[in-house]
Amino acid sequence: MIKTSLNYKWLFQKGFNSISVNEDIESDVVDLPHSVTLVPKNYFDETITQGIFTYQKTFPYQLKKDRRLFLICEGIMSKATIYFNGEELTTHVGGYTAFKVELTEHVKEENRLTIKVDSRETGDHPPFGHVVDYLTYGGIYREVDLLETSLDTMDYLLVDGNERELNIRAKLNLKNKQCQCQFDLYDGEKLISQYAETSSDDIITLKKDHQLELWTIDHPKLYILKAYINGELVEETRFGVRSIKVDASGFYLNGEKVFLRGLNRHQSYPYVGYAMPASAQRKDVDILKDELQVTVVRSSHYPPSKHFLDRCDEVGLLVFTELPGWQHIGDDAWKNHALNDLESLVIHDYNHPSIVMIGTRINESKDDDEFYQKTRDLVKSIDQSRPTGGVRFFANSHLFEDVYTVNDFIHSGQNQGLTKKNKMTKKHHPYLVTEFNGHMFPTKAFDDETKRINHSLRHFKVMNDAYQMDGLMGAIGWCMNDYHTHRAFGSNDHICYHGVMDMNRNPKYAASVYASQGDKPYLNVLSMMHIGDRPSGEISSVMVSTNCDYVELYKGDTLIGTHYPSKRFEHLPHPPIIIDDFIGNQIADHEVFSKKDAKTIKNIMLYMLKHSLQMRLRDKLLFGYILLKYKMTYNDAVQLYTKYVGGWGNNQTHLTFKGYQNGQCVKEIQKGVNDDYRLNVLSDEETLFHGHTYDVTRCTVELVNAFKERAFYSNEVVIIKTEGAVELIGPALRVLQGGVESFWVKSIKTGDAKIKIVSNNYGTYEIELKIKKSI
Repeated sequence: MIKTSLNYKWLFQKGFNSISVNEDIESDVVDLPHSVTLVPKNYFDETITQGIFTYQKTFPYQLKKDRRLFLICEGIMSKATIYFNGEELTTHVGGYTAFKVELTEHVKEENRLTIKVDSRETGDHPPFGHVVDYLTYGGIYREVDLLETSLDTMDYLLVDGNERELNIRAKLNLKNKQCQCQFDLYDGEKLISQYAETSSDDIITLKKDHQLELWTIDHPKLYILKAYINGELVEETRFGVRSIKVDASGFYLNGEKVFLRGLNRHQSYPYVGYAMPASAQRKDVDILKDELQVTVVRSSHYPPSKHFLDRCDEVGLLVFTELPGWQHIGDDAWKNHALNDLESLVIHDYNHPSIVMIGTRINESKDDDEFYQKTRDLVKSIDQSRPTGGVRFFANSHLFEDVYTVNDFIHSGQNQGLTKKNKMTKKHHPYLVTEFNGHMFPTKAFDDETKRINHSLRHFKVMNDAYQMDGLMGAIGWCMNDYHTHRAFGSNDHICYHGVMDMNRNPKYAASVYASQGDKPYLNVLSMMHIGDRPSGEISSVMVSTNCDYVELYKGDTLIGTHYPSKRFEHLPHPPIIIDDFIGNQIADHEVFSKKDAKTIKNIMLYMLKHSLQMRLRDKLLFGYILLKYKMTYNDAVQLYTKYVGGWGNNQTHLTFKGYQNGQCVKEIQKGVNDDYRLNVLSDEETLFHGHTYDVTRCTVELVNAFKERAFYSNEVVIIKTEGAVELIGPALRVLQGGVESFWVKSIKTGDAKIKIVSNNYGTYEIELKIKKSI
């Protein structure tokens, strides 16, 4: 089995001419993954990604006798017609599924591969046919490879099991009448078992008793199975074993109940759409698992890259995957394409233990009993190890899946977080909420502080209600990151600002809702503590997203108070801490008042702070009495208020928030007035690996002060320059949004590289990278 990358030096042009299948085209030279055009960040004509395009590559190949050669395409949006040495071999319909084409009978010493790509949004296959709330872009946006095998090979190798049993299924593709199959099971590099089977059938099924370590969220154990036919390696796969159970009480992994706390994720990126290599896909998983600390991701609304799933397998992130589509169900031909997509998804991604549920409905579509019984039956005919779901957006939908999965957008800010289960479906049904919030409160990274906080509060409210609800196995928020969409959606600029992160995967305040529910110490104060950014210039309370046991607030070196998780969100594993006392004992400690009078003054001031400086009649009388008692004037009262409440913006204010777990300070954040702003420039990786495809890394430019507070309203302009072995993806001139901007660079060769970030106001910064050849 020999695999050869075809991901470099393709000829590319807009349009297609049948003559071109026999001669070189005049075109640009591009590498894969590739998008048919760079898409502006926002405000563009969405049809620029739609059209017919030609990709062409010539290559030599020596195919020996009794060998076979296949073309493997991981993802081409949205129709691909394959021509090889002038012969039309096949047309694949569907942009989210991989496909394989045999080239054996057409191979020459010098070969010309031409792929006609049709990225038009024709209504004959999913997800097209009506409006779609995301862009699909266009191009060969995943890898293309050659696979050379012996005459006898395998179409697929499927593995599952539990701690006591291993199940193996293989579909053979034989030229001979009979073959000897062998399966070698590895734990890392150690061979732990071998199984042999002589077969003349198309399908081999093995069920073996074996003690295997279970794949779990915290310990995602993986094994490798190698398959041989007549002594030659023909297939190799990585897998894990685990058991899944769903019922009316929840979701169980290996018999342990797991609450599915997660986010939906679109696979799009700025400028290049879907066309990002393995490292970017894997990085998204790390963000979800490590930064956002979720337990599950829904790959809305289509199957993700194999690299994304590989990383989920490695780190223990659960996945809800689904067939492509958005609301619309087409005619019988359209439905057949959907069934083909679904079958391909189930087989292609079968061995990923991270996939714990398969969506068999078109997202948010109406009921179609005949069609959805077919989709369910198709999945169950291949995969009985996983439950099925089907995402709808209305109550009492017909249920043919294992889990009633529904998008619930009832929350609008002041009301309940989620609809009661018995209002959506029957109590005995397994139940999962697959979307909430999102379009109900679009929030930009550069919106004012109050809106960004309210965005967080909405996510806190829904998650709190989700944890409280009996019979709910989890809730998956909409969504991880902002994304490109069609003109009918979004903010009239072709962006849906529905994410808890921006399009560059930089966190908004709402990201802290999820990050604070994990085990890794987390502390985020959701305010800059600047009175001018709040209505009426009042900071009556501050929300702290944290998984700490308690938080101490200091003003200068003075402890103001110790604050504990809010009972308002008591059902969360880690409720936020709401601090609404910024005075503490300062009045009693530093003024002439008795403790009783100091407490009275403090309570009156806190009430005024929360009620637009208004005083109740009772408070006016009490305050007046205290002023008379201590022979103080009205101006003295004003100075007291300014000193302890209204003076948060003065130059002397320095606040420290210390978060404690088990009595130890694990996180500390400082706030205050500081105009020492500078650019903080970071790269996700220091080393790139140029090999099977080009590699990428994200670089982030953030304007922060000495307390590392982001300058949320900065629109600083920076210019990006690259030298050496990388090039910039997208334009060189960038504007910070919400005080931050990220960009990706791609490898173009091995060697050293330097990135310069130039700002007229804040100077020049450099990032150095090394690009190595991948093995």
